[in-house]
Amino acid sequence: MRNSLQWPLVLTIGFSVVACGGGGTTATNTTTTSGIAPNISAPDGARLLASQCFQCHGMNGVSATGIESIAGDSVASLVEEMLEMKYSTEVDIMHYQAKGYSEDEIRSMAQYLSALPQDPNGDND
Repeated sequence: MRNSLQWPLVLTIGFSVVACGGGGTTATNTTTTSGIAPNISAPDGARLLASQCFQCHGMNGVSATGIESIAGDSVASLVEEMLEMKYSTEVDIMHYQAKGYSEDEIRSMAQYLSALPQDPNGDND
């Protein structure tokens, strides 16, 4: 009985990782009928890592609140800001988030986020 409960969990986690950009050398995200996942190429796992950013910066990096949109920002500016936060001594949610990622993960997320379409309202500031 115990083993039968583990397989559905393993399969669910496996499908979730693959669906979020994990499980290969390069993830190509295809556009769904609802337009949720833009058709872009990104490093393996980048979409999954960036999904944490979407909690505050909006779905696909386009904010619907007062928090800035990050979709389509340059790789260089995203990396620079995240590394600055990672090594800063400031204490707030973004600085804690940045400290949790390696420099390679930050570069991977930045590459993914920069490939996303910018906010059509030009609200990336």
